[in-house]
Amino acid sequence: FVADAVPSTFFLVGSGTGGGGGDERTGSSPPRTDYGLHHPSFALDEDVLSVGVELHVNVALRALRKLALEGEQGTMDVEL
Repeated sequence: FVADAVPSTFFLVGSGTGGGGGDERTGSSPPRTDYGLHHPSFALDEDVLSVGVELHVNVALRALRKLALEGEQGTMDVEL
């Protein structure tokens, strides 16, 4: 696994946010979102997609800021 070789983070955005197992098409409650990614009943809470986008944009901006500061200071010990 990649995380065994390099520092890594996993974000489970939209997984485990609720739902009662119903069907949105029929007007019942949204499907359960607590199944794992490879489970046949896996469902994603699409209402939180904007949260995931914001999260990834902020992670990318922080990484770019850190790289820029490291380049200016010539060090790898920059805290954000």
